[in-house]
Amino acid sequence: MARRYHVEGTKTFLIWALGLFLLSVWCIKDGWFPAPSIEASKTATEFANFLLFNKSMAVITMIASAVCAYIHVVVK
Repeated sequence: MARRYHVEGTKTFLIWALGLFLLSVWCIKDGWFPAPSIEASKTATEFANFLLFNKSMAVITMIASAVCAYIHVVVK
């Protein structure tokens, strides 16, 4: 006879998903819509690197957020 275990889920992955989603929104704002003061305070090379970093970070954190949300739904 098969045993049935009752394992309670946690909200850890949900919290991580929301946190990473907020971080990705912030990176999207800075990467695609930077403030004029940021552009004025940096050289052209620094500004290009700033945009590249924020765009890369936005993609990575959005994927990580989706993975955490998926894990939360499946494990729940």
